[in-house]
Amino acid sequence: VVSTQSTGNTVLPETSTVPLGAPPPYQPAGTSSDYKIAVDSDTELDSTNLLKSEGAEGSTTPATSAFWSLEFYQQFFNVNDEIVLDRLLHACLPLPSNDFMGKLRPSPDIYGPLWVCITLVFSTAISGNIADFFASMGDETEWTYDFKKVTIAATVIFLYVTTVPASLSGYLWWRKSNTELKLVESLSLYGYSLTVFIPASILLCINHDWIRWMLVLVIIGTSGAVLTLTIWKLLAGEPRQMALIITAVLAALHVALILLFKMYFFAQSSKDPTPTPTR
Repeated sequence: VVSTQSTGNTVLPETSTVPLGAPPPYQPAGTSSDYKIAVDSDTELDSTNLLKSEGAEGSTTPATSAFWSLEFYQQFFNVNDEIVLDRLLHACLPLPSNDFMGKLRPSPDIYGPLWVCITLVFSTAISGNIADFFASMGDETEWTYDFKKVTIAATVIFLYVTTVPASLSGYLWWRKSNTELKLVESLSLYGYSLTVFIPASILLCINHDWIRWMLVLVIIGTSGAVLTLTIWKLLAGEPRQMALIITAVLAALHVALILLFKMYFFAQSSKDPTPTPTR
């Protein structure tokens, strides 16, 4: 600590010693420690702004990305479980008040439909083999698992949920229709419309043909109705005759898919014992 002592016209410094172990003297505001803290804060802010600017310059939104890049497809999988569950629920509600396309817009996803199709492939193949096992009980021949049903189920399901919606969107685009239906919207619509097929495929293992036909009617009344009502609302701006034809064709294709599942995967049932002819 330096103090001054006046001696005439000369000011001489006077020093005083500080005992060892004593706390450091108080430093007023504006000292070097405060300056160091301010510099560190400014440095952190500059680093943060630099990272943000670099991220803004380097980031590419999915809307402007090329369709062959991974970023383009990320927007179709950017969905949480709550939204997917809500869409799965509304895909099973065949009510006129059910605005299912409103649930998909403005951000339709492919994540939910993809898992619906994958789950349906395995549930159909497994249930079909279980149904064959029940039907073969009591026969002399040994039952074997048919792995071809997995391949056939995957081929039929993925062909249906890609070609039919793509044809619908392409046809409306070709006609320069007033109905705006993007490809991803039609893919999402058709993928979610198969939701009710999953529990129905499990119940179709029941080894009674009349129960299976009742389940077929339930599938048509739920999945088919949701799909038909949604398409009919979408085509409200089209001429009524054209809208009716398009809706009828798409409904017929959906019913054909349901009947194909019933006739191929669950055709066999328990056989009644053949009566012995009497002479």
